[in-house]
Amino acid sequence: MENGRPEAYITGIGVVSPVGVGRKDFWSSLLANKSGAGPISLFDPDGFDVRIAAECNDFEPTDFMDRKVAARTDRFAQIGLASSKLALEDGDAWDTLNNDPERVGLILGSGIGGVTSMETTQATIDSKGPTRVNPFSVTKIMPNSAAAHVGIQLGVQGPSITGALACTCGTDMMALGFDLIRRGDADMVLCGASEASITPVIVAGFIAMRAMSRRNDDPEGACRPYDSNHSGFLIGEGCAMMLLESAESVERRGAEPYARITGVGRSTDAHNLTDPDPKGRGILRAMRLAVKASGLEEDQIDYINPHGTGTVAGDGPESQAMAQINPNAMVSATKSTLGHSLGASGAIETAICALALKEKTVPPMRNLDSLADGCADLDYVVNEPRDAPDLKAALCANLGVGGHNAAVVLERA
Repeated sequence: MENGRPEAYITGIGVVSPVGVGRKDFWSSLLANKSGAGPISLFDPDGFDVRIAAECNDFEPTDFMDRKVAARTDRFAQIGLASSKLALEDGDAWDTLNNDPERVGLILGSGIGGVTSMETTQATIDSKGPTRVNPFSVTKIMPNSAAAHVGIQLGVQGPSITGALACTCGTDMMALGFDLIRRGDADMVLCGASEASITPVIVAGFIAMRAMSRRNDDPEGACRPYDSNHSGFLIGEGCAMMLLESAESVERRGAEPYARITGVGRSTDAHNLTDPDPKGRGILRAMRLAVKASGLEEDQIDYINPHGTGTVAGDGPESQAMAQINPNAMVSATKSTLGHSLGASGAIETAICALALKEKTVPPMRNLDSLADGCADLDYVVNEPRDAPDLKAALCANLGVGGHNAAVVLERA
């Protein structure tokens, strides 16, 4: 603890993303403003009004698991297992896990879970009948299957939690990991969220909701947070897993942290199933709760990585809420680069905040040419990364379908 307040240190980061696999490739691509957007290849989108997405094209499951495990695992769980291995490697924590597995916890959430396997199982029933269903169908579909595979393959024996909270899931999983550390339930927690939902049913459903950008001829320009031409989100996929550790564990291992989590906040809009509160009261409350828990003042938040999906309903209220936290904070909405990975997005964006604090550099956002009506005129970091030698505190905030809100405050370690 610092000044009597709890904290959890981030000492390892593992990422599978549309712009790179592994922390180094991911971060360098972000700083280079490389877009992960392109045509959908995970299924045939012919006839769909939206035919673009941000896919993890560089991910190969058998780089991280044998073929038998891969065959029995949904894509979201494959990505989760790979990211967990990358985080352990990045944090040089294999020995700690092997020597004391009961003191290592696991939190791996997903907004939707094994939807690819759900859809392929239904297709098998329709085309070949129920007797031809894969015997691993249920264990591929269940939302906790990613956590189950990580636990089995890596030998994690501490507390294990899976959560599903739509687009707020990844942020809330970081909060749950923080809770395990501050309560002393674990010395180290593998923590994050995974999503692989670029499937016919999910894409068609979001099209029907009119939530997605239809810029099929311009995938890289499709997601436009806070821009006057914002027209909906770009669906993505991916995972970030982080090692969270107590101060005692960090000292014992001699680990070098990226950042520390010092505050979390949660709230519910109680307004609408799909649209956020039009005045941004829910997300503002979550952010304020996180800042208050950290012990900081709101004007000490230097950088915000927001939800920033590029939707008309969300961009204005969220940006106005950020303006009330700190109108001078730097803002970069990285879904413009990575797409919206639904339940995984908050975990990925927490990792971005941690890397920004460590490297004292704010990664850029794309596609903000002219500010939309109703959006706050903030210090948006666009197209080029920005050196930030005085960067000390960052805030990751997300909104979820259903009116869920979550925020995490990170500080320089």
